[in-house]
Amino acid sequence: MRTMDWVGHDDAKVVGDGKGMERQYANTKDAVTTTSKFAALKISSFLPGIVAEAMNEEGLEARILYLGSDYTQFGQPTDAKPDVDALMIPQWAADNFSTVKEVVANLHKIDVIDNGVCGLPPHDDMTHCKENAPVHYQFADRSGDTAVVEFINGEMKVYQEDGSAYMSNDPEFSFHLLLDKEQTEAGASIRAYDRRLRGKAVLEDMYKRNVTDINAVKVAMKAAANTVFSGYEQEDPYVGGVFPTLWTVHTDRNAGEWVLDRHDTWEIETYNFSQFDTNKAERQVLGAHPKAK
Repeated sequence: MRTMDWVGHDDAKVVGDGKGMERQYANTKDAVTTTSKFAALKISSFLPGIVAEAMNEEGLEARILYLGSDYTQFGQPTDAKPDVDALMIPQWAADNFSTVKEVVANLHKIDVIDNGVCGLPPHDDMTHCKENAPVHYQFADRSGDTAVVEFINGEMKVYQEDGSAYMSNDPEFSFHLLLDKEQTEAGASIRAYDRRLRGKAVLEDMYKRNVTDINAVKVAMKAAANTVFSGYEQEDPYVGGVFPTLWTVHTDRNAGEWVLDRHDTWEIETYNFSQFDTNKAERQVLGAHPKAK
């Protein structure tokens, strides 16, 4: 389960990419180009169509979340490694790999390059750009393996301990792991660490009680989502802004299914790999916010 939190609107589209699509992952002479090995469900967000969430037919999940520029700093590209744009990492992972182990191993073989990001609300046009892409990543697979990947002071940090199953935003992930170590209790604010700890508490209770019935698990996931959902009525007092949840996606990676809940449509959308031709090498739009249709 993950949420997309942003002021404005991302007009999210759910697409199905069939296997066999040729894709270039950066606009550089040394860009990685592949023919995708796997079909994938993807959520395309904002004006540039950033894939913020992806799951392929093998159950690998890849996602981008916000990590502010106070923390995120990518390294400089080198001649020794090919390039993948920072905003293309989820697509690169979901198109080409089936396990977290494979993703992490191949991240060491590329340069993740930062070309900034354009077209984010409130401007919603491609002339307003941020010089740096404020992002970090999480990966998960059907074995239960997880990883959080960040770029701090030009160095790639990979976290694969138990806490990497629970990801949030600022500050860098080592801070969140310290809160875990100190058994910090969650507060009621919309700060990223409080929201993470609230959701984590719900899921840890589920595991502690050995809940294995799939319907009960889904209810627990919904409960976790409700603890982290952020609306327009609560302000982050440390930043002086609101960060409303635009959508929540619940993932059943074993069944290859998404349940998507948008904040303003009051409709639940379900997506899976039976809804598009996974062997057709093209992008097929499966669903969109009414504003994006």
